[in-house]
Amino acid sequence: MYSNRYFLSFISSLVLSVTACAEPPSPFDSMSVSKAKETNTPFQQVASSESNQTTADDHANALAQKLQTEINKKNSPILHTVHDKSFLKRFYRQNSYQPLWIEASDFGGKAQSLLRAVENDPTIIAKSKIHDEYLFLHKYLKSKQRNQDALSIELRLSQLYLDVLEHTLYGKIDWKDFQRKLKAEKRKRISGNWVPVKASYKLSELMLKPNIQETLNAIKPKNFGYESLLTALQKLRELQAKGGWEKLPEFKKLTLGDQGDNVIKLRDRLKASGDLGQCEQTGEKLFESTPTTEAPITFQPEAIFDECLDAAVRKFQKRHGLEEDGIVGKGTQRAMNESVESKIQKVLLNIDRIKWLPRELGDRYLVVNIPEFMLHYIVDGKTQDQIRVIVGDKKHRTPIFNEKVSFIVLNPYWKVPMGIVKREIIPAMVRNPRYLAKEGLEIHTTWSENSPKIDPSWLFWEDYYHGYEKFPYRIMQPPGKRNALGKIKFKFPNRFDVYLHDTPTKHLFKRTARAFSHGCIRVSEPYELFKKFSTFNDNINLKKADKILKGKRQRQINIQNKLPIHIVYLTAGYDAQTEELQFREDVYRYDTLQNVDKY
Repeated sequence: MYSNRYFLSFISSLVLSVTACAEPPSPFDSMSVSKAKETNTPFQQVASSESNQTTADDHANALAQKLQTEINKKNSPILHTVHDKSFLKRFYRQNSYQPLWIEASDFGGKAQSLLRAVENDPTIIAKSKIHDEYLFLHKYLKSKQRNQDALSIELRLSQLYLDVLEHTLYGKIDWKDFQRKLKAEKRKRISGNWVPVKASYKLSELMLKPNIQETLNAIKPKNFGYESLLTALQKLRELQAKGGWEKLPEFKKLTLGDQGDNVIKLRDRLKASGDLGQCEQTGEKLFESTPTTEAPITFQPEAIFDECLDAAVRKFQKRHGLEEDGIVGKGTQRAMNESVESKIQKVLLNIDRIKWLPRELGDRYLVVNIPEFMLHYIVDGKTQDQIRVIVGDKKHRTPIFNEKVSFIVLNPYWKVPMGIVKREIIPAMVRNPRYLAKEGLEIHTTWSENSPKIDPSWLFWEDYYHGYEKFPYRIMQPPGKRNALGKIKFKFPNRFDVYLHDTPTKHLFKRTARAFSHGCIRVSEPYELFKKFSTFNDNINLKKADKILKGKRQRQINIQNKLPIHIVYLTAGYDAQTEELQFREDVYRYDTLQNVDKY
């Protein structure tokens, strides 16, 4: 479910049409341009203090001098037309106040290149700050008045370009607001951590590059199917322009062999989204092969839930991370009734999330996409394997960050986090004094496996439960069949104490939605993943490892060639293998917390 065959790559909004220029000027208040006229000078006057001053250098120097004077005025009228005043003052000062957009005696090709870049960017949505300023400048640069407001327009073009650069690099997720919301949820005992990676570029250097479109292309993400998501976004916009799709009427369920008007509506819905294509199976064939005591008077092939429609339903379910059973029950109905506008918003949000992922991933790496419940092993940009995983539940969310797997532990001890001890084990011991023995857990004086053990019967568990005393010991589970970490643990340094590990509860991997852990990531095929490490680490001997795994002795293997791991949260993405747009449930409500409805 990504570009490169794994789920990810996303999209942003609205492709602007040239005809939009006919709309009225922007919210940047056309009065600001009129106000700037007090100090703006026509090109002809700026260019020639003397009638014989005709050279390009003299013209540029005169403009620079005038720009310097106006920018540095107290309460400068032309600075009132922009919002990043400090940045633009510094930018022009560092570049000797040379105009960025005025060429010869008019606004030249670079200004038009900027407007075209905005027009062609599908992620710039209508009524946004960038979109409105684009409409204003597009219209204003065609008017004769542009010569009278030259310096004001110069600054507004620079402000627009700065906004476009920041939009391309960072999008519109309000990370401070999001982190505040996560802190508020922690007060409700709902954990959540997200470590965004900010792309490192100097905006002032980018603004000076000669080719605007090349510059914007260079700073776009190249991974996680970003470009493919943009293409998918265009298709969603086209579908939106055609009216999208109608909601399905309420019904209990539909499945293979059913008949009626609801089947016709289901067929139309799947045609609209492209899930139902051309196929040979017809309702007539199914009807002929289905025993019935009463044949309908008029036969309608499209009213029969045939094998062709069944395949389309399963395709839709797969694209949305639902159980692929071909039954249109409540969950599938809910997904089908989500509007095309809502899907566009999700794609735009996830495109912005990709902007905050690492730009350099390496030749070989792991990706865990939490809403997909999958681990992807990527080599040279292609997915070599996909492994089912179990992630943290809705109260113990798996954190989102990037690290490198640095060592592997065979037959690991499980060192129970103190939070679990306090919230779960101590109350369990109060209810049942034999709970630790039943679960195969031991009490130690320290985190060392060789530290002295403590007999649980010696302790006053009620005192710990009521908070009269702080629990001073450490609880561990030694290697064995009941060990919560199974036989293999993959460690990477992080402040969240999260890692990949095996598990004895294999049956949970059969579930479609797999958010069951306390935050760590359980791997369905840990030995297969371990073998992959052996292909690029000479110090891993599989025969020796197999012997160790048959016993109960813990053994740590340091990784010579550390493997990057990227834990991400993408609810919309592009599957390069199937060439299909994918969606997943917002299991942690992060779409909502990041204001998907504002896209």
